[in-house]
Amino acid sequence: MRFPSPALLSLALLLACGGRGGDDGDPADAVDFDWTGGDFQFTTWQVTDTCLDGALEALFMPDGPDAPWDFEYPVYLPAYDELPASYDVDFREPFVGMPVTVTAGSDGTLQVRGAVMEEVELGRGAYGDCVVTMSVDADMTPRSPDLADGEARIELSDPRGEDGRCPVLSGDPCTVTLILEATRI
Repeated sequence: MRFPSPALLSLALLLACGGRGGDDGDPADAVDFDWTGGDFQFTTWQVTDTCLDGALEALFMPDGPDAPWDFEYPVYLPAYDELPASYDVDFREPFVGMPVTVTAGSDGTLQVRGAVMEEVELGRGAYGDCVVTMSVDADMTPRSPDLADGEARIELSDPRGEDGRCPVLSGDPCTVTLILEATRI
């Protein structure tokens, strides 16, 4: 499986979707507008890579750190009354079908915890056949009926490959953080 920059961004954004949860009341009460489910265009605005000293930034923002990057496929964000919601997210070929479960925090955030893909390719050009396990946690906060923003934390672990070109990660796991925005389409 490939580890494309738009894919990870999409994954991070999708994982940030939310659901009903928390014991402090209805999460919909945390926003002063009606939040409905729908398809959203996710955009990565910033990447912080603690895995390879910034080398993974190009996967998520291939045009550079000053050029926000849109995910290839729209991502569905559910309404509060749909939560918890479990579904698959598509980012770009062949990075499709990532299972996520969205819940809601009592503060109205849409949350994804522990979404996992077992074999994500880092990129043949630089790392040969190296794959890693990727786990994603995300929090998205609705800001208006048509906009949400938030953060995705992607943990990379267990680099492995046959050709010996896997990089040495700064830790196992190590974290890449994405700052995201989702706009209703």
